[in-house]
Amino acid sequence: MHDALTVRTTRRQVLMLAAAASLGTAARAQAAYPDKPVRIVVPTAAGSGSDLIARALAQQLALAWKQPVTVDNRAGASGIIGVEAAVRSPADGYTLLMSSSSPVIINPMIFRKLPYDPRTALTPVSHVAIGPAALLVNETTRARSLAEFAALAKARPRQLSYGSFGTGSGGHLGVEAFCQAAGIEMIHVPYKGTAPAVTDLLGGQITSVLTDLATAQTHIRSGKLRALAINGPARSPLLPEVPTFTEQGFASVEGTYARFALFAPAGTPPAVVERVSADSTAALRRPELRERFTALGYGLEGSTPAELAVLLRQDTDRWSRVIAALGGISLDQ
Repeated sequence: MHDALTVRTTRRQVLMLAAAASLGTAARAQAAYPDKPVRIVVPTAAGSGSDLIARALAQQLALAWKQPVTVDNRAGASGIIGVEAAVRSPADGYTLLMSSSSPVIINPMIFRKLPYDPRTALTPVSHVAIGPAALLVNETTRARSLAEFAALAKARPRQLSYGSFGTGSGGHLGVEAFCQAAGIEMIHVPYKGTAPAVTDLLGGQITSVLTDLATAQTHIRSGKLRALAINGPARSPLLPEVPTFTEQGFASVEGTYARFALFAPAGTPPAVVERVSADSTAALRRPELRERFTALGYGLEGSTPAELAVLLRQDTDRWSRVIAALGGISLDQ
C-alpha cells in the first residue's frame, strides 16, 4: 500500500512539474514573440481598404515589437489566393491575415469548392475596422429618402437597377438586403470594380450604387449624385447630413458594411494570438491613426479574439439569410 501511494504521489509530482514547465515555456514564448519578422498577408491589391489598413497597422506593430512587419499582397480569385497563402503557412504567429469579411465569411457560401475552409482553418485575432458605404442615386432620381426610393421601385418593378463590383460582393448583397427589407426588386448589374459602376451611375445607365464613403463624398460634393443612406451604426463625419438605414426604418441593413479583421492560421498558440490582439488593439487606439482613417471613411476598433468571433458569427447569420433569400449563389466554374 505504501509503495503504491508513493508511486501515485511521484506521478502527480511529475505531472505537476511537466505542467509547470509547459506554462513556463508558453510564458517565455509569449515574452519572446516576435523575435523575427512578421508577415501580414492581404488578399487584395495594393491600395485597397484591406491593404491601407494593414500597412498602417504593420507600421505601428513594427514600432511596438522592434521587428519588421511586412505586408504581402496576394490578390486574385475573390480573395481565395491570399487566404490560402495564409492558412497554408506555419501556425506560429509569424504569418497573419488581414481581410475583409467577404473572403472569410461570404466565400464559403458562394464557392462550393474552396481549397480550404476558412471557418476552421483560421483563428480570429482582432477586429480592426469597419468601412460603411452609402447608397447613391443619380441627381435626376426623384427619391430623396429610402421610403421614396422604395415607393419608386414598387411603382416600377424590376425597372430600377443597381451596380456592384461583382456577384456575391458586399455591394451586391448589401443592396439586396435593402431590397428584401423594403419588399422591392431591382436589376443587379455586376461590374469589374466599383469605379465603372459609379461612372455608369453618373451617366444615368443605372439607378444606384452602394459604395465607400470617400467615393460618395467626392461625387456628392460635385452635386452629381445624392446619398440616400449609409449602412454604418451611426452617421459618418464625412456625410453628417446623410441618415443611416436604421434611422429610416431598415435596421436589418445595418452591418452590411465591410468589416476588416486580423486572423492567424488555426493552431497558432493562444498566448501569441492574445499578444497580437492586445498590441493591435493598442495601436488602433492611437489618435493620429484614427483621424487618418476617419478622413477615408473607416472606423478603427480593436477587439479580443472572442469578441471578434461573436461578430463573425453575426456576419455569417446576416449574409446567409440574404443569400438564402436570393435562392443561393454559386460561383464555382
